Amino acid sequence: MTAPADSSSSRSLPMIQRLGAVVWPSFFAAAVMSAAFFAFIDPLELQQISFPQHAINRELGYSLGFFMFWAGTLCACTVTALLMRPAREQEEFFE
Repeated sequence: MTAPADSSSSRSLPMIQRLGAVVWPSFFAAAVMSAAFFAFIDPLELQQISFPQHAINRELGYSLGFFMFWAGTLCACTVTALLMRPAREQEEFFE
């Protein structure tokens, strides 16, 4: 029988795993959000309302919308990951 590992003896996750835990959920959330948003909103109509002086095509509108959704969800996932860190790592961060 093994003893349960407490938080002080567990090793932290590798940086690539932390990055993946933030980037992938934000990517999937942005994909769902952009699909739902652009099911009802045409990028060309949105461009005429918001920036009529700039000419864009639909593909650029879809791409910009997706990356805006991705940036927003990436920020939210990053803040969540920072708040979920164990207290030991937070103490080391501030020292």
